[in-house]
Amino acid sequence: MSNIIEPQEASEWLLVMKENPDDKVLISEFTQWYEQKPEHAEAWKKAIKAYKLMGAITPRYEDQWAESQIVEKQVINNVVAFRRSKFKVMSFMAVAASILFALVLKFEPLSDYDYATTAGEIRQVTLEDGSQVYMGPESKLKLNYSEKSRDVQLLEGQAFFDVSHNPEKSFRVFSLGTEISVLGTAFDVNIVEDNVGVMVQEGTVAVKPDPKRPDTEILKIGDRIDVAISGDFVRGHISPKHISAWRDGRFIANDHSALDVVNALDRHYSGIVVIADEDLKNQPVTGMYLLSKPVTALKALAQSIGAESYQVTPWFIVISNS
Repeated sequence: MSNIIEPQEASEWLLVMKENPDDKVLISEFTQWYEQKPEHAEAWKKAIKAYKLMGAITPRYEDQWAESQIVEKQVINNVVAFRRSKFKVMSFMAVAASILFALVLKFEPLSDYDYATTAGEIRQVTLEDGSQVYMGPESKLKLNYSEKSRDVQLLEGQAFFDVSHNPEKSFRVFSLGTEISVLGTAFDVNIVEDNVGVMVQEGTVAVKPDPKRPDTEILKIGDRIDVAISGDFVRGHISPKHISAWRDGRFIANDHSALDVVNALDRHYSGIVVIADEDLKNQPVTGMYLLSKPVTALKALAQSIGAESYQVTPWFIVISNS
């Protein structure tokens, strides 16, 4: 592929193939990538599905490629042209990049897990030791129980853990490199992009932000910690009664960023939500939002930060400056 850096992910291939649909070398390289692993084929199908949700037209080379190898010729104009004047700050390609980033997060599969939930689904799981896990929407959980340990991996999304007390076996949750250890307590773990948030409703929790360091942060009732994938963290406090409000269908924002609120609501919406303007993402938000009505909640959120919410298709919402 001359002058083209070979993509590594399905979403990257989708962008490159869209821009270079007649490049025979590129097509050959794509075919090799596609056939290399079954996971590549699955990821490609998910990426194509996501593009179709945005209103893709008939794919090119449909008569030449296998069905699962079809490249969609995506007309993103029908997504953005509805309010082109609203996107003065963002270029066309920046909007497209935001959309594809959202698609990657929403549709790239993780195959190795024990429990999973879909958009809008909340699931209660009873583990073999009697501990209860309440999984939020679009979440994935993997278990690793043994005679000496009770280990759980939160791979995606959010989960509230009500842990059965067992002084002989600690209960550990691993997520994006962060380790949370308890004996018996109730706490919430939430993944937002590359950050992990931990909030304690009952008992005491030990959090190790960086697996390469022995340092441990002790959290008690009402304590919270937000850990970046780099190991950096910020501590804070939250009312214990607000910690698991999502289990009752509410999201309570207390000086949260608009992006945090959108990420929470997006898990209850079966499509894609994109904040088109960077300056809106860190706008502080305080309020209560009903998770059962994500479209209405997103409109209210947009109004609270001086923006507007546009539902371009039944599966695609853009929040932009008014």
